[in-house]
Amino acid sequence: MTAPVAHARRPGGLSPRELQVLAELTTGRTNREIAERLYITPRTVGTHIEHILAKLGLPNRAAAAARAAAWGITPSD
Repeated sequence: MTAPVAHARRPGGLSPRELQVLAELTTGRTNREIAERLYITPRTVGTHIEHILAKLGLPNRAAAAARAAAWGITPSD
């Protein structure tokens, strides 16, 4: 019996937290606003965004938000 590959369900090989941050980007929130919603620091949000951009090969957060929207990724309320 083989275990399912967890990252197969995560677009771009993003971590669960990176996916949460990516979803928040679709709303146009600032790093500070995202940090408040996810109970992390703005600096941590920035680090997650850097990782998201690198993993997806995107130039900026607007492109990341567009990709998330195309994938149907939205923040949970």
